[in-house]
Amino acid sequence: MTADNYLIGITTTGSPHIGNYVGAIRPGITASTDPSTQHFYFLVDYHALAKNEDPDKIRHSTLEIAAAWPPTS
Repeated sequence: MTADNYLIGITTTGSPHIGNYVGAIRPGITASTDPSTQHFYFLVDYHALAKNEDPDKIRHSTLEIAAAWPPTS
């Protein structure tokens, strides 16, 4: 039997918003409740570099986005 894999990424440009929740956070939470699946989550920092040239803003928004993800078991 093979497990389904979920790869969920979220860009780190800007503060967390409803689009982040609907597009990545909520599906990630839903997928994580199935113990027969594997889950991989990542922050898309390279994408942020293409949209924002201020390293301090990128660093700050990366921390905000990371904090928005709920802990998983």
